[in-house]
Order: sequence, then structure tokens, then C-alpha cells
Amino acid sequence: MNDRKTQWQMFLGLAVFMAVIGVVYWLASYEPAGTTMLGLSAALTALCGIYLRVQSEGPATEQHDEEHYLPASSVWPFAIGVGALLATNGLIVGFGYAIPGIVVLVVSVGGLVSQSRRRA
Repeated sequence: MNDRKTQWQMFLGLAVFMAVIGVVYWLASYEPAGTTMLGLSAALTALCGIYLRVQSEGPATEQHDEEHYLPASSVWPFAIGVGALLATNGLIVGFGYAIPGIVVLVVSVGGLVSQSRRRA
């Protein structure tokens, strides 16, 4: 399928573009925060591109596509995000503030795993 090939090529192209822009930004400004963010953006985009590349190499039959499990609507991914946000901010401010975030994160991951195991 041509559309699968286009997806991973676009993501990897964006990753290369962001990496080049990150190098140019560093050479022009010597600012570590912006350079780090551009580097992380390039890495995450490359991760998506590599994942799509690996997925595009598999069989492109309808049966293969139906085997993928898509979970029902759930609040757990949002709770995982909130827990990760609280834990990360807590690590920046002080470890005592990270404890509630870690608790929310652990409970949320447990809830998501539990819900995924109960799928019928």
C-alpha cells in the first residue's frame, strides 16, 4: 500500500528537518533549552516514523488489520498523563511533591492494565 509508505516517509522527513533546524538553532543562538526541545522533537518524530516503517512491512491484508486491539473509551490514559505531569513537576520542584504524582501514575497504569485484561 502506498499510503503506508507515505506516512513513515513523512515522519522521518520531519525528523531530519527538525534535527537540521536544531543544529542551525544551536549554531545561531547557543541556547540549550530550544536546542534540546528541537532534538527531542526530532527523536520522537523519528520514533513514530520507525514504528510506521516496521508496521508497513507487515502483511497488508484486512485480516491483519482486524487483529489489532483498539481499547474502548477510557479515562486511564488521561489519568496516566496527569500522573506523569505531576510526577515530573514534582521532581523539578522537590521529591515530596512528586509522590502524589507517582501514586496517581501507578494507580492509573494499574487501572489501564486491569481494563485491558477484562476486554472481551
